[in-house]
Amino acid sequence: MELSASRPAMEISASIPAMVSQRAASQGSAVVLRKKDRGLWKAVTWAELDSRRNAIALALRAVGFRQGDVAGVVSDTCPDLVYTDLGILTAGGTSVAVHPEAEASEVLHVLRESACRVVFVENEEQLDKALTVRDSCPALTRIVILDMKGLREFNDPGCESFEAFLARGTGALEPTAIRADHPAILMFPRGEGGAGRLLTHGDVLSLIKAGRDQLGVQPGDERLAVLPMSDQAERVLGLYVALDSGIVSNYLESSETGRENLQEVKPTLFGADAEAWTRLHARITAAADAATAVHRMLYRWAIAAGSGNGLANFLVLRAVRNELGMGRLRFAFVAGTKPTQDVMDWAGALGIKITPIEA
Repeated sequence: MELSASRPAMEISASIPAMVSQRAASQGSAVVLRKKDRGLWKAVTWAELDSRRNAIALALRAVGFRQGDVAGVVSDTCPDLVYTDLGILTAGGTSVAVHPEAEASEVLHVLRESACRVVFVENEEQLDKALTVRDSCPALTRIVILDMKGLREFNDPGCESFEAFLARGTGALEPTAIRADHPAILMFPRGEGGAGRLLTHGDVLSLIKAGRDQLGVQPGDERLAVLPMSDQAERVLGLYVALDSGIVSNYLESSETGRENLQEVKPTLFGADAEAWTRLHARITAAADAATAVHRMLYRWAIAAGSGNGLANFLVLRAVRNELGMGRLRFAFVAGTKPTQDVMDWAGALGIKITPIEA
């Protein structure tokens, strides 16, 4: 499925910040996202999210960031990235996300071509990339570091910690008038070249409506965010649709805990790339191959029969879905390239229809 931005969003807000403000005002105490930290899932309410994105917008204003300026983020998908993205938009800016696995040359291309003024980097690894390309990005004036682990002795006048940056914002945030035709996000293709695609707030809100309709959003929906924010599938179909529809977004404790977190969250909505779906298939196949002869036979019979077979579903396939953390799954998608046909067929046999989505 390719989401189209051709329809105007007349029934919802004129901008993403206005949408978030409305949800925060009406659902302030409700949970909007969770992040697992040191073994515990910690919830963030709408009121807390609203406060954090406003604090970032206020700090951006304090460093001279103005409406129409561009700010970038280079980070794995996490709550701080969500607050930062929304803070950039709230300040009237345009947000551009760089894939966290991008090489320095790709970071250079995105930051230079977008005329990025402020870039938020996750950690020391992403900071190194930004420092490598900084001199070739004439618009770039500031680097903000989200996680200072290993950087306590680091000192550079053009860089500062997230905490020091936030401390620059004082007083009340004056709201910015943002129209539907104002720029919102820049999306760049993976690789070291290619032009960015600019989406206005109106474009994004139209995409949100298309995504909401496609997902068939229901009360109580939850998702596990595993895709990078540089992909439209995560940015729009994931985060922005979740914010618009009240879907709770859950964020991985780390890239190594995806399997465990998936089993714990048991999302109703889940999207991943082809590699992730392939790993899930390989794990279950390896477990079946290592089982007893009887269990191997039952598994292979059930996969061949498919979820339409009530006995196969009852005896085997339901347990496999639960083992994967997909016992509640209602909508699954893959971003970008599809997995191989055997992976798609395996998922289909389990009763999981994987819908292709443009990344």
